[in-house]
Amino acid sequence: MHVHVERQDEIAFLTLGNRERRNSFDITMATALLDAVRTLAAHPPKVVVMRSSAEHFSVGGDVQHFRQLLAGEQQACMKGVEQLVGAVNEAVLGITRLPCPVLGLLNGAVAGFGLSLALSCDLLIASEDTRLHYAYGGIGITPDGGGSWHLPRQLGLHRALALALLNGSLTACEARSLGLIMDVVASEHLQATGLRIAGRLVAGSSAAQAGAKALLRNGLLDGLPIALENERETFVRLSTSSDFDEGVRAFCMRRPASFG
Repeated sequence: MHVHVERQDEIAFLTLGNRERRNSFDITMATALLDAVRTLAAHPPKVVVMRSSAEHFSVGGDVQHFRQLLAGEQQACMKGVEQLVGAVNEAVLGITRLPCPVLGLLNGAVAGFGLSLALSCDLLIASEDTRLHYAYGGIGITPDGGGSWHLPRQLGLHRALALALLNGSLTACEARSLGLIMDVVASEHLQATGLRIAGRLVAGSSAAQAGAKALLRNGLLDGLPIALENERETFVRLSTSSDFDEGVRAFCMRRPASFG
């Protein structure tokens, strides 16, 4: 399987493993990703770690697949592209809607849809050899997978336009300085660092994390009055949770909280 889900206690690992094709996405790979996300949505863990077992995180769309589609009838080509983009878009939406934190571990090339997929994660850690490529401009096409939504919100409009119009790229350190990535580590430390961060997330309150994730993501869509109302509703709802009770007790007793 080119995309598989493995659960270890309260952590689920979503691994891209099409090494021969550098995790490029044709309809088979896109469908496999969507199936994996649906599996996670049906039974969410406390944390999802998205990673690659290949030399690159993902080089984006499979250009050879596009070439095959272009060689056929125009209507068949459009149908094939629509199926592919529809599958990856649904997968990205599913990732952003998971109640648990999604931690992405980036390595090698992160290009085209690979970049869009990475940006759907809540937290990103990259190895020093990581390079983020817009890439779409190189084949004369526009973004999919939410790239046009995430980039201006995370970079600002004009930085996003510069990246897109010049078909630019960013090193891992440049991406960190722009706020896209939370940390850059040596390649040999990427997996261990990811496990350490995942462990910290597991130790946190799932209810509070899910609430914060929903509030912050929805806040990008809503105006301040709606955001304030959503904050009020979520705070009141979680005030009766066992995690809130434990957090308050632990703070007052000056001990670490132990969330369930």
